[in-house]
Order: sequence, then structure tokens, then C-alpha cells
Amino acid sequence: MIFLSVFVSNANAELKEIDIICDVWPPYQIIENNHVSGFSTKVIETVFQRMKVKIRSIKAYPWKRAIIMIEKGEADALFSANFTKDRTEFAFYPAEHIVNSPWVMWVREEDELKFESLDDLLGRRIGLVRGYSYTPELWSFVKKHKNYQEVTNDEQNFKKLDAGRVDFISAELGNGLYLVKKTGVNTIIPLKDNPIKSDGLYIIFNKNNVSRTFVDTFSAELKKLKQEPLYKSLYEEYFDL
Repeated sequence: MIFLSVFVSNANAELKEIDIICDVWPPYQIIENNHVSGFSTKVIETVFQRMKVKIRSIKAYPWKRAIIMIEKGEADALFSANFTKDRTEFAFYPAEHIVNSPWVMWVREEDELKFESLDDLLGRRIGLVRGYSYTPELWSFVKKHKNYQEVTNDEQNFKKLDAGRVDFISAELGNGLYLVKKTGVNTIIPLKDNPIKSDGLYIIFNKNNVSRTFVDTFSAELKKLKQEPLYKSLYEEYFDL
């Protein structure tokens, strides 16, 4: 036990400052007064404060660029990321996720479309965000049928759906509800009964820049925070589901 305690202490000591990147993805990551805020941002800031690790910067980039940056080690950590096996080649995932995250299909209410299986997408135009993982099954399906269009971010997708340029889009529930409320497009609805997946959102760490032990320490602190009233308070601040 003594040796383990010393090891953990040394692991914490090796990294006292950290550079973090993300994309703009409200309500998880929001730009307010030229600074990144939002639910995920506040959660990870709280955890690092408790670990006595200084955040040198949190900078937002388009998602695909951010993934490339974390893979190359141009930043130490990236949030909010779903789990994909290919990312474990270059990144450590904590055991604890920031929050659970359902991904659903969205449609215009007037179209009266349903989504019970991928076959419901046949003959339809599907809007997806470039670089998002979604599910392997969804990507395989749309690539096979060549019925998808890619954009840079979710807000573009919601605008295309509202304009009738696509029939379905896939988006995370909390982010989608935020965008619908922000844009006032209340004719766009989520098909919540059959999510394409329900997955955790994580902060991931470049393997060359950050040790596994450091990531485990972060995970333990995050788990403790999620059991406290503060975590619930932060959640309620940003979500009106």
C-alpha cells in the first residue's frame, strides 16, 4: 500500500499543467465571452482544480481537426468524445464518463417519418457531421446506399433539416434540444423511442503526453464529483430535458 501511494503521488506530480481542446457543442461546450464554458467544461475544470492541475488553455476547434490534433499529441486532452476502439490506439479513456449521452434521429414533425430500424432510412437523405463516430452500422449503411450528406457541425445539420434539404439527421439528444431551443425551430422533433446508441461522453488523453495513472486519478475524482450535489446542480444549469 505504501508503494502504491508513492506511485500515485509521483504520477500526479509529473503533470501539473495541461492543454485541453474541444469543439463547440452546446450545452456541453459553449463559447461565452470568448471563453469555452458549458456543462462538460465546468465538470472537468472542477476535477482538475481538485487534482491541483492547472489548465493552461481550453481551445475549441472543428471536431475532425480536434481529433487529428489529439492523435498527434498537439494537445494533452480532448472532450467530449464518445468511445471508439480506433481512438484507443492513441488515447487513454478514463473509466468514468462525464455524462451519459443518447443519440437519436431527428425529423421535421410535418413529415411524419418514423425510425425503427436503418431500413427506414432507405430512399431518404441523411445529414451527418464529418468526423463523428455515430455507430459503425450507421456509417456502413449510408455509405452502402450513398444517401448521406456531411457538414462541419450540428447546427448546420439542423438548418438543412429545417430547410428540407435532408430528411433525417442524427444528433445527441441534449445538444439537439439546445439547438432547437436556440434557433426556435420547434417543428423539428427527436425520435427518442429508438436511439441509435446511448453512450458516455469522455475526456480522452494523448498517450504520449499523459500517463495511465494520471488518467485513473482523474477518473476517480470525477466519480466522486458525480456523487455530489454539485454535479446535479451543474447538470440542471444546462439541461432542460
